[in-house]
Amino acid sequence: MASRISPSKSLRWGILGAGAIAGEFSDGVAASSTGVVHAVASRSVVKAGRFAAAHQVSTWYGCYEDLLADPGVDIVYVATPHPMHAEWAIKAARAGKDVLCEKPLTVSLDEAETVMAAAQESGVFLMEAFMYRAHPQTAMLLDILKSGAIGEVRALSVSFGYRPATSWEAGRVTDADLGGGGILDVGCYAVSVARMVAAVALGEQAAEPDQVVGCARIGPQDHVDHIAMGVLSFPGGLLAQISSSVTTQLDDAIRVFGSNGRVVVPRPSWLEEHRVAGTSVIEVESRGTARVIEVVAEQGIFSYEADHVARSIGAGQSPLVPWADTLANMRTLDRWRQAVGLRYDFERTK
Repeated sequence: MASRISPSKSLRWGILGAGAIAGEFSDGVAASSTGVVHAVASRSVVKAGRFAAAHQVSTWYGCYEDLLADPGVDIVYVATPHPMHAEWAIKAARAGKDVLCEKPLTVSLDEAETVMAAAQESGVFLMEAFMYRAHPQTAMLLDILKSGAIGEVRALSVSFGYRPATSWEAGRVTDADLGGGGILDVGCYAVSVARMVAAVALGEQAAEPDQVVGCARIGPQDHVDHIAMGVLSFPGGLLAQISSSVTTQLDDAIRVFGSNGRVVVPRPSWLEEHRVAGTSVIEVESRGTARVIEVVAEQGIFSYEADHVARSIGAGQSPLVPWADTLANMRTLDRWRQAVGLRYDFERTK
């Protein structure tokens, strides 16, 4: 696909949504080598104006449609709540804008397929914003596994769970109307990592579990998953244990176990500390010998993501998060939610 954007030209971003993650991404774009944030839109012009002042954005709008009509916007970052992703990603694509949409791309597989159809029809770039895929820590983890340092990969565990810092955040992540709960909010990372590691173990470009089982602690009043756990079984017998929570702090780690040792990422790159440049570690135990590998990140994670998008935009898809990967992740998330009995009221009315 031919891109409308020259690689040497600053990519002009428009941000839909003015929440915390939008602010962190905006700062990441500002620190990137390829892009600038041209505009932000919120459903409140006051909120949009405050965001623009806080993040040095020159243009702001009180409705999303106005941003999509702005000829100064090349690409839209969709940072709305989950149930609004599909609507606004589709509208952005039909407006001729390239799209980076926050994870999960949509609430369900069916919606994801509809978004991709719109992007394909409009000839625009589309990527699900799994920013950890662009971080050097992820590249190092994959290199270690591919090197055979721990032998045959047989099992792994990935956990991501937190306690909200504010009452507003607590309300958002447990609001069923906003697609709340651990599986969609942070469990999507656990599924993504498990599938990525399984693909390396299987020597494939992508991997998808042949069995998904799970259970969850469902809130009796809010009816979303406060804590959810699952087991994914991949071809060849590889097992992955996944855990997520939006009410309880989990250990937030990646552990991969092989026939000759193990690899541990104690502080995965999606955690808040990686919003800025710094050093992280990966612990490797191989045949009884332990070592610690330091991974230097010269940028914050959102800067890496923004620069990756700019490099990939001419291809229509990201090589790190291609559409097939997103669809496999959405299928697995659908199966995990089905296993724990989680279905939102707004899904029943469709």
